[in-house]
Amino acid sequence: MSETGNEPSEGAFDVAAAQALIDEVTAPWVRDLELRVMAVSPAQSCFHLPFSDRLTRDAGMICGQAIVAAADTAMIAAVTAAIGSYAPITTVDIASRFLRPLGNAGGDVTVDILKAGRRLIVGRITITDSANGKLAADLTSTYARL
Repeated sequence: MSETGNEPSEGAFDVAAAQALIDEVTAPWVRDLELRVMAVSPAQSCFHLPFSDRLTRDAGMICGQAIVAAADTAMIAAVTAAIGSYAPITTVDIASRFLRPLGNAGGDVTVDILKAGRRLIVGRITITDSANGKLAADLTSTYARL
């Protein structure tokens, strides 16, 4: 993760460690999403994508690019929780379905790890509108350990 000694130790990958991981290993523009870790476990992790004018397109809705970036970023922490510690990983694929606009309350992002194999980790990411709880996006993603 970093050379500062902040790597999570075995069994200590909690919300603070997950947030530090996202804040340290992602590109600066991804950090602009301000994705916040709410809960983390090997099977399911939860995040919040806050609304920002910087993430919107016309009509005031969060753009699809920001939604997919949030989902992919959430997978970093969820995969780390699933495999027990941070290791070099990369996205193999990500598929998205947008079901309704995500508005000015932002979105609640849930990652369910469907399979954590020796080389591949598969997850399902759902994003619900924070204002009404309705499903806004449904994604699946596969990560590979390098």
